[in-house]
Amino acid sequence: MNDKIIQKITLGLSIALFAASLTQKSFCLENGCSDSLEDFVFGIFGLLIGGACLCWLANPLLILSWLVTKYNLTALIFSSISTVIALSFLLFDEIIMDEAGWPQQIVSYELGYWLWVGSNLTMLGGNSWIFIKRKYAPSAEE
Repeated sequence: MNDKIIQKITLGLSIALFAASLTQKSFCLENGCSDSLEDFVFGIFGLLIGGACLCWLANPLLILSWLVTKYNLTALIFSSISTVIALSFLLFDEIIMDEAGWPQQIVSYELGYWLWVGSNLTMLGGNSWIFIKRKYAPSAEE
């Protein structure tokens, strides 16, 4: 399959999964579920808190991987780090969600989270496929 087609499919599917994730709940706490769109918009403030909130950093890395159109080593690095950070959210049992600073127990991961991870994995898969193909089976299709 042509690299350009793989690029278009990968990018389109990743953006579609990301957009779909923003319409869903991302995870649930004991007192309710978190909206993915709110997490995306206001998550940057969580960087000051640390912990599970640091996983928000996967978003700019994913977006950077979308913007690198050549799907070269840089895109592969961005999508790899983004995917690892997104999956690392599963390692946290609690998160701080309000200005009071009290940690709350994460009780479940919802569809929005899994679509977000799927978006990251899609970019990682596409970038890996093209990188490996170009490195080990170079052709005129590049």
